[in-house]
Amino acid sequence: MSAPPVPPVPAETVPLPGQTPARQAVRAPARRPADRTGAPGRDDLLRQDDYGRALLGSLMRAQLGATVSVLGPAILLLALYPLLAVLVPSLARDQVAGIPLTLLVLGGGIYPPLVVLGFWYVRRAERVERRFGELLDDR
Repeated sequence: MSAPPVPPVPAETVPLPGQTPARQAVRAPARRPADRTGAPGRDDLLRQDDYGRALLGSLMRAQLGATVSVLGPAILLLALYPLLAVLVPSLARDQVAGIPLTLLVLGGGIYPPLVVLGFWYVRRAERVERRFGELLDDR
């Protein structure tokens, strides 16, 4: 790679002997942006290199963390229902206002918390995606 040619200096800008040279502003040539400076950009996601795979991997790990943090309590809640039916057999026989107690436990004790967990998961997933988008938009 060869250096660009230097233009000749005009004669009127060269100081004569005994004269003080005039002040000049010296500017560096414009730099080309580096390939990966600063925050990652959306184009980095599309690349099939290690950097793009690392970005996608970090997003997927964050999404997996959100999923596991909601899936754990949901499985625990669903596993408690059969355990409760085995430990308290009177639930199958008892009725409240003509409705079996097991149906009331199922309708009032399991489904509402599952709906709350669903809303919680949606908020966490949106937060993960928003933060990841902000990371890409910072560039």
